[in-house]
Amino acid sequence: MQAVSNKRLTVLISHAEPLLAVGLAAALRPQAELDVLLEPPGLQAGALQAVDVIVTDYQRGLAHLAEARCHALPRALAGARVLVVAMSDREHEVRRALEAGVYGFLVLGSPIDELAAGVHTVGNGGRYLSQAVVQRMAESLTREALTAREAEVLRLVARGACNKSIARELQIAVGTVKAHMKAIMSKLDASSRTQAASIATRRGLVDLPAAQPQYA
Repeated sequence: MQAVSNKRLTVLISHAEPLLAVGLAAALRPQAELDVLLEPPGLQAGALQAVDVIVTDYQRGLAHLAEARCHALPRALAGARVLVVAMSDREHEVRRALEAGVYGFLVLGSPIDELAAGVHTVGNGGRYLSQAVVQRMAESLTREALTAREAEVLRLVARGACNKSIARELQIAVGTVKAHMKAIMSKLDASSRTQAASIATRRGLVDLPAAQPQYA
């Protein structure tokens, strides 16, 4: 996954975390063939030159691509390709990003040379996944996928719902819930509901509600 040419590229860093944005810009600026722009608060799109690559976080990347589909982007950003630097490499997030049109996906903690290679590759028309993401997605291909209904059941299990509650929520029989759980545990190689929920959360197949801060 190396860059296919050395043409000069304009890169816009637009990350939700200001310190990470500064770090990403600092990591890329030594690359002589890159013009690196750091998006400050209130940056006027009209002041931008044409951007080849936007290095951004997961949520901003998806939002940018949604605007692109609606033709709501300023001209300077209309042709830019998105490289996401995300907090995690959970399966559903990587898949959702790629399906949305992201061309590169790295996780925090990736080596700087992967970041540089990703920007060059994406800027020159290719796609780039960091080694951690490649490994994660390769592993997912060896596992049998959950059906849409099984995913719904698992989401409720991960939230602590019992079989009766799940049956009521999904308007299905309790026996059907049990059948789905048997299939889920087999596919995830889990020995209990708790383990199935833990595996699914770790892999990003379901999301749990954010933990609330505890106060004394």
